Amino acid sequence: MTTKIDKFGRILIPKPIRQRLGLLPGSPVSLVEGDGGKVEITAERSEPMVARRGRLLVYTGPLGDVDPVTAVREIQEERADRHAGLS
Repeated sequence: MTTKIDKFGRILIPKPIRQRLGLLPGSPVSLVEGDGGKVEITAERSEPMVARRGRLLVYTGPLGDVDPVTAVREIQEERADRHAGLS
């Protein structure tokens, strides 16, 4: 897929790719300069992406090999432990 650099040096990642990778505004990415003028862009993730929608936690990241139900449960358990003073 081809895209262009705008006059401010920004590159637009097409929406279908952002959705598949779960990239949201402010998502960290890594840039690596390779041989032959290539630039590799990699999504940086340290934990599953979960967002609050009202009173619910909703998994917003890519599905890939991640089970969204397990990811949400793990985050809920971590928060419960924090509120109980266990962590």
